[in-house]
Amino acid sequence: MERPKSIWTQLVVSGLIVSAVAAAWFAPAEFRNHIPLFASKAAEDGNRSRARSADLPVIVAAVGRANDDVAVEIVGTGRAIRSVMLRSDATGRIANLVIEPNVPVAAGDVLVELEKDDERLALQLAEIRLAEAERVRTRAQTLMDRGVVADARITEVETAKQIARLEVERARQALRDRTVRAPFDGVLGIPLVEQGSWVDSGADIASFDDRSVILVEFDLPQALLTRVGVGTAVKARTSVQGDRVFSGQVTAVDSRIDEQSRTAKIRVAIPNRTDELRPGASFIIRLELAGPEYFVVPELALLFAREGLHVWRIREGKAERVVVRLVRRRDGQVLVDGPLEVGDEVVIEGTQRLRDGAPVTILGTRNGSSV
Repeated sequence: MERPKSIWTQLVVSGLIVSAVAAAWFAPAEFRNHIPLFASKAAEDGNRSRARSADLPVIVAAVGRANDDVAVEIVGTGRAIRSVMLRSDATGRIANLVIEPNVPVAAGDVLVELEKDDERLALQLAEIRLAEAERVRTRAQTLMDRGVVADARITEVETAKQIARLEVERARQALRDRTVRAPFDGVLGIPLVEQGSWVDSGADIASFDDRSVILVEFDLPQALLTRVGVGTAVKARTSVQGDRVFSGQVTAVDSRIDEQSRTAKIRVAIPNRTDELRPGASFIIRLELAGPEYFVVPELALLFAREGLHVWRIREGKAERVVVRLVRRRDGQVLVDGPLEVGDEVVIEGTQRLRDGAPVTILGTRNGSSV
């Protein structure tokens, strides 16, 4: 009979203990905090809560420095450094045609000759008249020395002599006009006439190019004009030569900016020593333009607010708003201008609750502020 009584005693004691714990658990906080078991845990939780509310966790990155270099690719059309259309100054039938496409010729080489029999005869006649005028002038001078001829007669024969000399020069020029010569070193195109055909004065005969240098002109936005000048290096590609890259440089910058497009014309020269490039081909011109130096931060650090763009800088464990100006975005980074210093720590994660002077806890630093 003693054993059942002991079991009932244990059950009663256990029930009292459970009731006491439940009463303490559901009691008001003021009462519960006076109980040693709950007081220590409440103090610990309170400290943690205050720590969390005091220091905001953030991840930062260091401010770097980089140049605002810009690479621009623009399409333009190439042309020869010198290019003309050969024409005849005279009218007549072609007696000799010395034109082969894509064959280099030197300046002064004969390319086309027209029939010139009449011009030769005219020159001979003018030369005879000049010789006669000179004979008359010599005879008149002799008679004047003897006092037989007056000064007026000498003036008359001298004038006749000068006219005869001019007639000779005109006949020679007419004869020269019957021949078309290369104006400079270059390459001929396909002729537009045939030997024996009749050509009029000013009619097109063939194209003639100096391809030693290819010129390409294109329009550049005015914002980049200060970075370009005569001598600026360029790279050029053309579909004619696949992926080959040719070097060149800027040779001229237009003096005006177009009012409609706000661009200025740029001319570049590409040496063509191996004669691989052709006038009229399209070229992709690449300019790598150096720019001034700015601060660089991760794009995540740049924030937009009513006051403008800014970043959060950490100084002595506290957040500080720094207003900046956006210069350029580049591959997840931004170039900015503002009162920063290289090595400053700016927040890239955890910016939502930041305010000026708020204490922070740096959880980590990422290296991503270099370009």
